[in-house]
Amino acid sequence: MSFFTTLFKSYNYGLNHGMIDKNDDNTYLILPLYHNSMKSNGKNIIEIKLDKASNLLEAYFLKSDEIVIFPVTEDSVSRSSGVSPHPLFDNFDYLVKDNNKKSLSYLDGISGWLNYENIDFVRIFYNFINRDKAFDEILTKLYGDYKIKNQKIIEYIDKSSGNGKKSNADFSKIYLSYKIENYDGLRDVSITENKTLHKKYIDYVNYILKNDKDTPKITCNISGEKDYLCLKHKPLLGSAKLISQITANNENFYGRFTDPSQTIKIGKNTSQKIMQMAKALLDCKNTSRWLGGMTYAISWFSDDIQNESNLDLTKNIKLVNKVSKNNFLNKNIKFEVHPDNNTGFKFADEISENIVKSFTNGKILFSDNSSYYFAVVDKISNGRVSVRYFNEIKSSELIVNLKKWQENYHWFGYSNDNGQFNYTPGLRRFIFAAYGTERDGKLEIDKDSFSTSQFSNIMAAVVEGRQMPQNIIKALEINIRNRQKYNNAWNEIELCTLAALRNKEEIDNNMLDRKKLDRSYLYGRLLALYELIEANTYSNDDARITNAEKLWSSFINNPVTINFRLRTLVMPYRFKLKADEKKRKLCENIDNEITTVSNLISDNYGDKDPSYNKPLGPGFIFGYEGQKNYIEYLNYKKSIEIDKEN
Repeated sequence: MSFFTTLFKSYNYGLNHGMIDKNDDNTYLILPLYHNSMKSNGKNIIEIKLDKASNLLEAYFLKSDEIVIFPVTEDSVSRSSGVSPHPLFDNFDYLVKDNNKKSLSYLDGISGWLNYENIDFVRIFYNFINRDKAFDEILTKLYGDYKIKNQKIIEYIDKSSGNGKKSNADFSKIYLSYKIENYDGLRDVSITENKTLHKKYIDYVNYILKNDKDTPKITCNISGEKDYLCLKHKPLLGSAKLISQITANNENFYGRFTDPSQTIKIGKNTSQKIMQMAKALLDCKNTSRWLGGMTYAISWFSDDIQNESNLDLTKNIKLVNKVSKNNFLNKNIKFEVHPDNNTGFKFADEISENIVKSFTNGKILFSDNSSYYFAVVDKISNGRVSVRYFNEIKSSELIVNLKKWQENYHWFGYSNDNGQFNYTPGLRRFIFAAYGTERDGKLEIDKDSFSTSQFSNIMAAVVEGRQMPQNIIKALEINIRNRQKYNNAWNEIELCTLAALRNKEEIDNNMLDRKKLDRSYLYGRLLALYELIEANTYSNDDARITNAEKLWSSFINNPVTINFRLRTLVMPYRFKLKADEKKRKLCENIDNEITTVSNLISDNYGDKDPSYNKPLGPGFIFGYEGQKNYIEYLNYKKSIEIDKEN
């Protein structure tokens, strides 16, 4: 299905399951047709309370994050200039009765609705707002003392500041909502809460359309239903539209059609359903992810349109599995001995379920037969929203693809609580590790448009079950060669590179592989050993960068030449390490490893080998990591033996 068809059908799913106009906790709101919503910031929306005789009882600013749902017209929802009032809820530029065009148009609009149907909820408000002194009554309730300056600027005493300071408020930008006291028995009812009013307004709009001879009836190209042709579509992000007004500019159809009537025909009700569904998905934290700038990823299921499973492709993934006590663990962790019951790590139905749960909040509320929808939308200008990417796949296929991603792109960690686990960094971490510049200990990307483009590509790869984009792989391969460029961010670069390249380099775990004779892997082992010799002569107080770290890039580019140099540079540290009785065994272990690795290189890659002094490949980082883990494991094993003796 197309993106628009998917949105249309998802809205209908919401209709059939009682999810439209359901505003219980403000977390997920699908608006009814021909309605909009606005969130209060504590200063932009005033609510008044009226009794059934249209008398003003209270006036106050709505608290921050409270939402108002209100009816709109096709013109008012996208107004930028001119006169286009909302039917009830609007700013005081329209509400103040001063006989200007906006005020007259606003009152005429309500009057026309009442002439169609005498709705007491609307009539009560109309009788109040039509009074000459309605604005003054509201200001008196709000401030007590006030002064109307030019236009609708109000000067008042700000009592909240405690010092009675004079302040100004521009009421042309402040909106007015209302509620009626004891409207439903003893319950006060507001515009937002009056769902019967919402339905009555939709009926009124359909009545207007039916009697408007200038609005042609067509067969909608998306719904296949008879509907009224929509020329002005509701904006999605600010004033930017997902569907352009096809007749607004000739460039919208020139080159493809000779006349705008030849373009796609979308009905008004269909357009409303599409836009209301898109807005709901963008506004909900479960279905929307900000990618940077004005770019958003939205995702949902055909049978879980709220994404209550909270499936999030950007999460860091941690899967626990049982390991043997002989496993060589990661270097930046605390070691523990585990029971000798290694079961390995095999993907089975239970593991697949755990993977999916790790991408969610632990609940799987979608079925295997459902469809998963994923889109990236981008506000490319003040008037236009583009769909950068859209895909629909079966949920069963998505589960396979999520499993594939986790299996291909994870590294190994350890915790006291869970033991060893497989860890997949979040997608944003891969991107920032590949293209970020370290500033103040953090990785940053200067250009939002670039990072959002990369984010779109990598998320699409996850959804479609593809490999990680090669440009990200290549960038990580370059970064891992340049350790001197990073300080605090180095561990992040290393983790993401290990996870991204593990499958490509055919690495099964973080243990030292003594059977692996790859040249880059062997030299990586040497680099780790040189670093360990020097690092273990320092205490925590005088620790500093080692020669191996300083010559990291040079070693990778000229391994044979720099190998000889490093061996000479670390010799004083070797003597110091060997002289320390507590570390003598460590020095012997490192010496033995250096001899073993050097012999393997000599036997397999002599001076006549074509690759004798060529730069190392990215596989060196796995030899480096495995060798460090092995030496640290030996240290740990020795400490356990000493503890037992004592």
